Amino acid sequence: MTPSIRTTLRLFAGIPVLLLVACAVPGSGPPPAAIDNVRSVEIQYQYSGWSHTDEVHRLQRSGGQRAFTRTSKVETAEGVETTQATVPAQRVGELVWALSAPPWPRERAVQVVARRVPAAWMMENALISARGNVPGCDTEEEIRNRMFSHLGGAALRTQLDAYYEGMPWTDDYPEMRVVISFRNAPDRVISSKSQALLMLPWTLGELPVPGPANAGPHSWSVPVSDALRRLLPTTSQAAQRLAMDADIHLASMVAAAAEQECVEELGGARAAP
Repeated sequence: MTPSIRTTLRLFAGIPVLLLVACAVPGSGPPPAAIDNVRSVEIQYQYSGWSHTDEVHRLQRSGGQRAFTRTSKVETAEGVETTQATVPAQRVGELVWALSAPPWPRERAVQVVARRVPAAWMMENALISARGNVPGCDTEEEIRNRMFSHLGGAALRTQLDAYYEGMPWTDDYPEMRVVISFRNAPDRVISSKSQALLMLPWTLGELPVPGPANAGPHSWSVPVSDALRRLLPTTSQAAQRLAMDADIHLASMVAAAAEQECVEELGGARAAP
């Protein structure tokens, strides 16, 4: 269960500091994160493939202690656009809090992501990916029923686990780098080149050059992805990437699994006396 968040003011050396506190069972979460210690957050996102974009979103502490000013510079084929907006300090605190928690294993992320996958979208796109004539499944209803059986419970988690373990695909090259600068602590860097949903996993530090998406110490933290998305303009490609809850590659895997079941059952029926 994800703990709720509240803010509180406390005195440290006579100076009021705004803290982000997780409301959970004592001892079950990370220590409070001092939002006041954050100087800035910079989110860089590049994408190339069917299109190209280069985004830089910098959140700088505003005059008050409860807000950051976000300056976004987005460069696409259509040109360059710069915008500004105010972001509540609590949004920044959510990212710091998520990163202060222990790294997530892949199994935990798979369980959470499985609950978000939209079954209707997956069914539609799995059917598109399926072959027109599948041995062992004579009607569309048969293949549809088999696909549907892979879109819930342990079957979907198995598909997601294989999806995250799978090989990268072409014409889709995202990259995100996040730098959190503190007043009294070293910068914190996380990065990802993952094509998969929520850009999981996150490398805890700089990506090796060159290096695969899961090289180096990493975390499969869904809260990190969610917190980053909430810091970005909703219209940015970076935010839209982090908001994806299904894609055609996962749907294709469901279609392939259903087809394989049809073929295997047909082979078993032929071998039966």
